[in-house]
Amino acid sequence: MAMDLVFQNKETAAYERWLETPAGRLYRRTSTALLERVLDFRPGWRVLDVGCGLGIHLAHLSAQGVLASGLEAGPVMAHLASQRLGSKVDVTVGDAHDLPYEDNSFDAVIMVNTLELLERRALALAEAVRVAASRICLLSANALSPWGLHRLLPGMEHPLHRGRPLPLWTLRRLVREVLGPVPQTWAGAVGWPRVGVGKWPFGGLVAVCAAVTPRFMTRPLLVDNHAARRRPVRPAHIHGRVVPLQRIK
Repeated sequence: MAMDLVFQNKETAAYERWLETPAGRLYRRTSTALLERVLDFRPGWRVLDVGCGLGIHLAHLSAQGVLASGLEAGPVMAHLASQRLGSKVDVTVGDAHDLPYEDNSFDAVIMVNTLELLERRALALAEAVRVAASRICLLSANALSPWGLHRLLPGMEHPLHRGRPLPLWTLRRLVREVLGPVPQTWAGAVGWPRVGVGKWPFGGLVAVCAAVTPRFMTRPLLVDNHAARRRPVRPAHIHGRVVPLQRIK
């Protein structure tokens, strides 16, 4: 039976070494540029990184005023991320398929190279949607880019070589299957001849950001006619380039 890939001691050490190589440093620049373009975050946002690894994207977001939190399945990786990030960022050991957070706990949830390592992708995405109040952002190595194919060759030392990169349309289809016809934005990133982000479906990295509709805990209430005629309150988390669609009953 296929299993999710969790980084233990050996994989964590290899990932640390790789991040300090030219390829690893290029990945940092490219992935953070792509994340900024697609997520379109604001200072003060609460953002959860599911599968945060060593926290390179948490550090980037935190430096820009985001209230960042991370969840990582591997205890060794989570411990190192917590040490690196300090007290400003909360890192929790947990399962992407069963997030230990209440509904709408975060403005946004990001999953950077996380779905590539999971078998039950739809379940993990549904959990991300549950705890997000405004949007989710998915970033993956592109299975149809030269870089995405190259890292799967035998003998490659890339830390994600056992994962399964996803093309752009697979990410978009997964979003539609889980969330329905919600607004989406997408972009691709390239690292050569320089780092660039744009509408490149065959970029080495691709990302999709989708709006979510906040869930509200409700209970039966007696409402008088005057209150019923008042203008309904709109959700607070509607901003940026991606906004939730109005649901028609």
